Amino acid sequence: MNSFVLSLKIGFGRFLMFVFTFLFAGYSLSSGASKEAEEASENFIPTVRFAVCSDIHLGEGQEKNEEKFKKLFDVAYGEGKSSEYKKLDAVIVVGDMTDEGKKSEYEIFMNIVKEKMKNETVLLSCMGNHEFIEYRDTDISKGYEVYKECVTEKLDTHEVFGGYHVIGVSYDCDSESLKIKKEWLKEQLDLAVADTGDKPIFVFQHPHPALTVYGSINWADLEVRRLLGKYSQVIDFSGHSHYNAADPRTIWQGSFTAVGTGAVTGLMGNLNYTSGDQYGYGESGSFWLVEADKEGNVRLRLYDLVSDRFFENDYYLTKENFKAYSWGNQKKLDTAPEFKEGTKIKVETLESGEKAITFEKAEGYYPAESYKIIIKDEKGKTVFSNVFLSGYTRANYEKETVVLGEIEKGSYKAKIKAYSPYSKGGKTLSLSFSVE
Repeated sequence: MNSFVLSLKIGFGRFLMFVFTFLFAGYSLSSGASKEAEEASENFIPTVRFAVCSDIHLGEGQEKNEEKFKKLFDVAYGEGKSSEYKKLDAVIVVGDMTDEGKKSEYEIFMNIVKEKMKNETVLLSCMGNHEFIEYRDTDISKGYEVYKECVTEKLDTHEVFGGYHVIGVSYDCDSESLKIKKEWLKEQLDLAVADTGDKPIFVFQHPHPALTVYGSINWADLEVRRLLGKYSQVIDFSGHSHYNAADPRTIWQGSFTAVGTGAVTGLMGNLNYTSGDQYGYGESGSFWLVEADKEGNVRLRLYDLVSDRFFENDYYLTKENFKAYSWGNQKKLDTAPEFKEGTKIKVETLESGEKAITFEKAEGYYPAESYKIIIKDEKGKTVFSNVFLSGYTRANYEKETVVLGEIEKGSYKAKIKAYSPYSKGGKTLSLSFSVE
C-alpha cells in the first residue's frame, strides 16, 4: 500500500468516526457528560458472579483454545477464594464454542466443562454461527439437533441467580438473525421486569446489537437492538466479531448497556473502519468476570488469558452513573497517544528470516489502538507503508512489534504516528535505523 492511498484511507476512516459518533452516541455529537466513571468501592461485596466468554472455536488443531478455556475456570474460581462471596454461579458462553458445529468439537467442549466446572456452577450457552457451518450445504436444522444432543435441549434460557435474571437466546433457524425470537425474548424481559423492576437484567446472544459496541457495524443484528432499546436496565453481552474487548468502544451505554465479549480464540480490530479485520500481534484471548451486589451495582473485569492478569481498567455500572460509558462521553475523555521522549527502534530477525522492528508503545487516556508507519530507504523510496493494530489486545504489553518482511540491508527512516480508539492522532515520531 503506497503512502498516498494509506493517507486517503485514514482520512476517510476519521470521517467515518465522525459519522459513527453521531449514530452511536444516540444521534447527538455532544452526547455524554465528559466525566470519568466511578470505581467500585472497597465496600462492594458481590452477591452473584459469572464468567462470560465467546468465540472459543474448539476443534482439531485448536489446542491453544482448549488451554485458554480451561484457564477461564481456574481464574474465575480463584477470584472467589479472596472474596466474601465464594461462589461462581454460572459460566456463560456467548456462541461459537465450536469451529464448525461437529460432534467431535462439542465433545472437546463438554469434556472441559465436565473436568473443570463445579456442581455449584451452571453452564449457560447460546448458539453462534459457527455451530451451523458443518450443515449449511445440506440441512441447517441439523446444527440444532447436534447442539441439543451434545450440550443442552434448551436453545434459549432464562435463569435467576441471587435475584438477577439472566436470559440467553440462540439464532433463528436461518442461523443468521434473531428476528423470529423477538417475541420470546420480549416475554422473558417483561417477566424479569415484573419481578425485579429496574434492577439489571443480563442478556446474551451471539451477534452484537447493531450500532452499539466495537464491531457492531458488520457483525451485528438490528432486531435485537430494537427490542433491547426498550429496556434501559438490560446489560447485554455479545460476541461474533472477535473485536478487542479491552478497547473502550467495547462497552456502550445508550438506551441500554451493551458489552462486547471479545474472543477466547484471539482478539482483532478494524482500523479506522477501512482496513478490514486484522488480529493483534501474537497470541491473545480474554473473558469477562461479572459481579453484582445486592443493590444492583455491577462490576466488569476483563481477564487476559495469555498474560494471565486482569486488564487495568474495570467497568462499574450503577444507576447513578448510567451513560458514563456512552460513546460520546468516552470519546470526550479520549486524548491523542504520544511517544515517550527517547523512544528508539530496535531491529530483529525472526525465525522465518523476516525482519521486524520494535519500539515502546505510545500512550494517551486510552491505549493507542493503531499505528501508521511509513519507512523509506536512503534514496527516499517507500519500502513499507501500513496501518496496524497495536498490542493493546494484551494486558501486559509495553512494546509494539511490526513485521516488515524481507527487507534489504541498509539505512532507513521511519515515520510512526499513533492513533487512539477514537481516531485521535498523536505527533509523528521520526527515527532512523539500520538493517544489517
